[in-house]
Amino acid sequence: MLQVQSIKYKIAPTLSLSNISFDVMAGEMVAILGANGAGKSTLLKIITGSLKADSGNIFINKKQLSEWSKNELAANCAVLLQQNPLQLSFTVAEVVTMGRYPHFKNHASLNDERIVLEVLQKTGIIHLKDRNYVTLSGGEQQRVHIARVLAQISDQATEHPRYLFMDEPSNNLDIRHQHVALLLAKSFAKESNCVVAVLHDLNLALQYADKIILLKDGMLKGFGLPEDIMTDDAISDVYGLPLQIFNHPSCRHRIVMPAMNTFN
Repeated sequence: MLQVQSIKYKIAPTLSLSNISFDVMAGEMVAILGANGAGKSTLLKIITGSLKADSGNIFINKKQLSEWSKNELAANCAVLLQQNPLQLSFTVAEVVTMGRYPHFKNHASLNDERIVLEVLQKTGIIHLKDRNYVTLSGGEQQRVHIARVLAQISDQATEHPRYLFMDEPSNNLDIRHQHVALLLAKSFAKESNCVVAVLHDLNLALQYADKIILLKDGMLKGFGLPEDIMTDDAISDVYGLPLQIFNHPSCRHRIVMPAMNTFN
């Protein structure tokens, strides 16, 4: 269980995270939504410990974030950043193996190697395993990093949830691989783990998230089930654009579209 309690943080003279609180239960995938500059990535950085809040608390498995050692945290929590700069000539398999570093000292075990091969298969990049990472397209590189973070938190023998944090996982991905990435994240959550993902695509959030966090100007505008939180009025307010949610006639999913005549 992830508990975020009363987080406050000064981002800029005119923008702060203001008293943000929510819980993520085992088995849940939670999407953080909001317009550019709403504080989504900043909130994720605070949750994962790369930024320190001005006040408030983060608990992971009922243990305060500050009490976790770096190695212990890395063995249980993986973070997919929005930008993943890597210019050295590693193979794809070597980059994915980096995700296993918290689990071995000098050399990867046979179990580590097995996990790497499994996630290469799951993410559909096994055919790239011997390729030089820097020669890949942006979308292929993103899939490598998705494989890396999945490798990091795979096959953990623990009674507690593991955690996957993703900042714009669909970056550079075509529509097929956007869905593959989120299906993998959803599957990981359903194994009694927790996933928190910053997303820009409202339709992907509606399709995959169990719960939604809506941020506007650093303030929590809503948290809960998509059907409760994602209303026409709420998303129009958050994004500053008249938006409407429609029930798709051929499936259970709802879709978001600009209101009629918005751009006329």
